[in-house]
Amino acid sequence: MYGRRRSVGDVTPQQNESRTLRQLTYYVGTTLDGFIAGPDGQFDFFPFEGDLAAALVTEYPETFPAHGRGPLGLDGVANKRFDTVLMGRGTYGHGLAAGVTSPYPHLAQYVFSRTLAPLDPAVEIVSGDPVAFVRGLKRQDGAGIWLCGGADLAGQLLGEIDELVVKRYPVVAGSGIPLFRAPFLPTGFTLTDSRVFTSGATVTTYTKESRMLFRPTTEADLDRVTAVTVDEPVGWIDADRYLEELGEGMYRPEWTWIAEQDGRVVARALWWGQAGSEHPVALDCLYVDPSVADRAAVGAELIGAGLRAFAEQGAAKPPLYNLTLPTGWREDPAVVAAADWRRAAALAAGLTDVVERLRLEWTPEAGLPAGSGRLVFTEGTDEEFLDVFRRIAVGSLDAETRRNVALMGAEAAAQEEVDFYLGCPGERSWWRLARTPDGAVAGLALPSATPYNRNVGYLGVVPELRGQGYVDDVLAEITRVQVEAGAELITATTDTDNAPMAAAFARAGYRVAQTRLVWSVPESAPAQ
Repeated sequence: MYGRRRSVGDVTPQQNESRTLRQLTYYVGTTLDGFIAGPDGQFDFFPFEGDLAAALVTEYPETFPAHGRGPLGLDGVANKRFDTVLMGRGTYGHGLAAGVTSPYPHLAQYVFSRTLAPLDPAVEIVSGDPVAFVRGLKRQDGAGIWLCGGADLAGQLLGEIDELVVKRYPVVAGSGIPLFRAPFLPTGFTLTDSRVFTSGATVTTYTKESRMLFRPTTEADLDRVTAVTVDEPVGWIDADRYLEELGEGMYRPEWTWIAEQDGRVVARALWWGQAGSEHPVALDCLYVDPSVADRAAVGAELIGAGLRAFAEQGAAKPPLYNLTLPTGWREDPAVVAAADWRRAAALAAGLTDVVERLRLEWTPEAGLPAGSGRLVFTEGTDEEFLDVFRRIAVGSLDAETRRNVALMGAEAAAQEEVDFYLGCPGERSWWRLARTPDGAVAGLALPSATPYNRNVGYLGVVPELRGQGYVDDVLAEITRVQVEAGAELITATTDTDNAPMAAAFARAGYRVAQTRLVWSVPESAPAQ
């Protein structure tokens, strides 16, 4: 079978992401028993006095609202750490109750609510996903971002919080609004500073443990995804191609996965599928930044995270991983090195079946291959094609055909082939049965197409007629059909182990353009 794996085009390098992201700090006061406010949102029981008050005014002047800045001598005092504040609906509501619609006019103010209408031009209401919004803010130029509260917003943004500054007062509330309201999700932070004040209050600073986050992207990540470049001599997807096929539904944010560490994208995996696919078909491009100590381990984690997510979403078959390499790739140490860590990643992620395939191309300069005239090509019914697919599958040298026959039997494997090619961009009316002059079926010829080129979809000869050169006639017929339709380039693929088929392509003027390594999850035959 041919044309099942798509190729990766030439690319133009771009600048990899290097900007340091802004930090999100949850700066908040709490009681000894972990409440940031009473049951009705009250917080006037927190003591604000002595050396603690002086320290907070000096170090965090921008966290005091406008109506309180004058009495504290903060009018005209510049911001020190933050230029942005985030508030949940309840936190913002405390000011509204007192008639204050813009509590922090010296900061960019964002309130997260799906129901609140805008009340002040200085305050932006955010009704969408807080996580996606904050990720976008972090990539903008600016100072730190202050998460003011409350518990629900803090819970939603837990994965995005880079720093915790907790003012712990020597008070027990008994009940109230907790520091976080979120599902059980232990998240590690490292103590970086702690101070005790004369009142018994403490100010403790924690930073998030540096760990790698593996996740699918959102639309807010688009610039970061397209900024990644691959400087290794292997096939990859550049920004222009990604954006074009993203618009056509062949790449999607949920099929595009990244690994982040300290706010920086350190790895990227692009899964591809046909425009109408519910699930991705193949991993097209895997990249891990050279600064990562163990690129294979991170690549394996990223592939594994994607595969688990696709399975949970109902994908019946795990996507393949296609790595496109130049011809003669084993002779180039740089290509070998690039392939080696990707191979290790694929194997560690459970993609342990590997096939090496040739991508071939025919162009008019090669000349139109001539048939011998021994075969006649006719139309056929779906049932006839299904029967010939089944017969050809027996004794096939194609690795995937052998695998499918072993897994599901020749009949089911043939049906899968028919369904696959019916779903390709090529037309069913192009299909032909190859017959000997006496009308006996000798094989089949399926000219087809990918989203990119006309191609040799499938060709084969029935077992009892193999070895008589009929494969040359079938391939010549497919090539003729495509050329008469105006094709200037015809692509094809075959396994490197399928020497007879590779030789037939060479005789027909098809040249080897690339090599592909294809990894997949092994499948076992069903119990009998």
